[in-house]
Amino acid sequence: MKAGLVVVLVVLSVSGACAEDSVPLAGPKPVFVPGMYESESRNSHFQNQPVTSKSCVDSADFDHFRDETLQQYRSNPDFTKTCTLGDTKQMADGFAFAMACRGAKTIITFQFAKDMVSQTIETLIEGHRAASSSILTMMKRVGDCPGQKPPGKDS
Repeated sequence: MKAGLVVVLVVLSVSGACAEDSVPLAGPKPVFVPGMYESESRNSHFQNQPVTSKSCVDSADFDHFRDETLQQYRSNPDFTKTCTLGDTKQMADGFAFAMACRGAKTIITFQFAKDMVSQTIETLIEGHRAASSSILTMMKRVGDCPGQKPPGKDS
């Protein structure tokens, strides 16, 4: 049942990405504030084993965050050897993109709220549907990066 849901999500996201990519985002863009973020990730197969981290995310704003994220995939020679990056779908609160790798299809979604970023990774492993999974990462801004000027202070 879960694998069927993942297949439906993959088809809907990939089919809608092309049409929505050519339409500019109406209304305000999501807000991203650079800084120190604490994160917690949970895999659907290991829900009681969260992974936590703290890292500096210094993207200047939402556009830079999105562009830098996608560029990391596009410029990674190991990724480009075996995977293809799909179109980016703009959403009112973030963005999503799909990728196809040998034997797997993945949709990554980022959603933004005040001082929060959530990322969902839905992976469908074609030959082993039981191994397909979902990973949810919640990131909360907890301060500035070392040496970072506070947001809004350019001098």
